[in-house]
Amino acid sequence: MKTIAKLLLVALTACMITACSEKPVSPDTPYVIEGEVMGVKDGVVITLFLKDTGGSTLLGSDTIVNGKFRFEQVMQEPEQNQTFLVVMDEDFPPMMCNIYLAPGASIKVKGNGPLIATWDVESQVPEQQESNALLSVVKNEYDAMQRISLDLPKKRAELRSINRDGFPERYNTIRNEYNRMIQQDDSLELVIDRKQIEKMKTMKPTAFWMNRLYYMALSAGSDDEYPFRDDAVSLYELLPDELKQTEQGKEIRGNLYPPEMVKDGDVCPDADFLDLEGKQHHLSEYRGKYLLIDFWSMGCGACILAFPEMKEVYEQYGDKLAIVSLSVDNDSRWRNASKRHNITWDNWNEGKRMGGISVNFRVSVIPHYVLVNPEGKIEKQLIGYEEGMFKTLFSELFNE
Repeated sequence: MKTIAKLLLVALTACMITACSEKPVSPDTPYVIEGEVMGVKDGVVITLFLKDTGGSTLLGSDTIVNGKFRFEQVMQEPEQNQTFLVVMDEDFPPMMCNIYLAPGASIKVKGNGPLIATWDVESQVPEQQESNALLSVVKNEYDAMQRISLDLPKKRAELRSINRDGFPERYNTIRNEYNRMIQQDDSLELVIDRKQIEKMKTMKPTAFWMNRLYYMALSAGSDDEYPFRDDAVSLYELLPDELKQTEQGKEIRGNLYPPEMVKDGDVCPDADFLDLEGKQHHLSEYRGKYLLIDFWSMGCGACILAFPEMKEVYEQYGDKLAIVSLSVDNDSRWRNASKRHNITWDNWNEGKRMGGISVNFRVSVIPHYVLVNPEGKIEKQLIGYEEGMFKTLFSELFNE
């Protein structure tokens, strides 16, 4: 789902205090999320994730008993404050309840039934209140989408159970119903985006607002058919200069006004990159070798899953293959992630997150890999990771 209604949002507020307190709250003060939901069976596991660039990080799980659940933790990175609740159960839609955190925040989640995306979240965290305001204008549409997402698997199973040749009329009827549900879901998503964009036009540019625009910009930069590009440009042009000059403002501009997209056969673009010791590097250092560029982030599970195989091919073909992992995280998250994982090849950061060289390749989903030949031209690009893909790719490339 490409549009902003279902994209992951990341808040960048560096320091927060609760609205109900006049004194600053220590970053070590735990937040508390307490849930009370009716119409949900006992034993359902509810999970809390931190939203992150390119993915998410597990924060914890709890079991719903008598409609109640609870999370209490200290924020490890206060500048990363948007989380979400999900329930992986057939009775729940594959959607999420957005929760914004702050040190010491007391957050109440209330709901009736499994439509988790529209559960009520009571909180004094400013981003949560703004999120609630956006959700309020599209609650009916979100509820309709959630009901469709619950019915689609049943309709799909019904379709598979019918003998197409023996009962063609029945099969065609169910197939048409299924397709109508898909179309209705797509239409609802567009309505949600349109209504929320109109609401944004009435709101002041805050950290929350900037993040909404940021993800609109990512969609515009990676998808030439993104239907709300003009809206994103209009919102960006309304920003005061001081917000345009922030790191995030520059990322937004880079995606709204991207350079020409590079294609297979083009010369690979370059930039200034830093390693963990602060030394500057360029991709052109590896002319004469094949080069695999790996766009990754701390919260991208598939990126991390690929590392062992990348290490294998790097050790096997290191005389003719270079690998450069380019983090799209901010500096602190990049360094934290690098400590956790055994990256034995080059590991660099441009410092522009998703507003740097990734825009040249229209990176919107990671992992995103770019293979560059010894002449410095792009051979191919690969999106996603499957076990064995690098072994196959390089054994064929090097005829081994």
